[in-house]
Amino acid sequence: MPTLADMQARYQQALEPLYGQREARTITQWVLEDVLHLQSVKLVMDRFLILTSHQQEVLEDHLKRLLTHEPVQYVLGYAEFHGLNFKVDSSVLIPRPETEDLVDWVLSEIRPHASLIDIGTGSGCIPVSLKKARSDYIVSALDISAAALAVARENAKLNNTEVLFTQLDILAELPTGKYDVIVSNPPYIGYEEKNVMSDNVLKFEPHIALFADDPLIFYKCIAAIAPQILNDGGSVYIEISEYRAAEVVAIFEQAGYQAEIKKDLTGRERMVKASR
Repeated sequence: MPTLADMQARYQQALEPLYGQREARTITQWVLEDVLHLQSVKLVMDRFLILTSHQQEVLEDHLKRLLTHEPVQYVLGYAEFHGLNFKVDSSVLIPRPETEDLVDWVLSEIRPHASLIDIGTGSGCIPVSLKKARSDYIVSALDISAAALAVARENAKLNNTEVLFTQLDILAELPTGKYDVIVSNPPYIGYEEKNVMSDNVLKFEPHIALFADDPLIFYKCIAAIAPQILNDGGSVYIEISEYRAAEVVAIFEQAGYQAEIKKDLTGRERMVKASR
């Protein structure tokens, strides 16, 4: 029977051509920790641990999936975001670190007991993280996808948070209620950008959550509906493409808002706040 060290070497050798040495090492460690229920230090100390036949079978199956470019988060069934675990599958995007920056921006500025709505919630990582950090917030979220909402509801339950989820097409319907904050990470990638995207995104993540015929359409929609659903003094916080910051700002300024660009931790212009 193979040892932990044997499997570690097998993963590293198989994954390096696809992901490079560093990422292959990270994926290998994450998978082994998950399947074997070991912390990273134990992976070193227990290198000669003999794997059971079940563990070997699971690890071989995971490796086959990883070699098709399937993201490790889908293979394991969860992703980490803002210090929490979120269930993910192919019906929702994998939460990204830059979206954590958006959540932190909201948390740094929004008063207690505020009401917030997340437009295009996907896995629910934004509203669940906001509610988990500030239990006094009243948080709602919507998405066009019933499958995504099912995952989001599971994540709210998993993280012991209360979020009101609604299925709604924001391009065709107006949300009910009034809010202090709109937050959104909408689809903002043009179809013409597909040729520069990696296989693990194109083959596995939901295109409805990534692409739009008009990459600015959701910003135009949010700018148009915000006056109808925001309370006086309300604000919009949105994630954007680093290549379209000026265009998004122009949309909100033309609609009568003051718009502010914020960079993520890597220095890219990835967020906009709009307020009247």
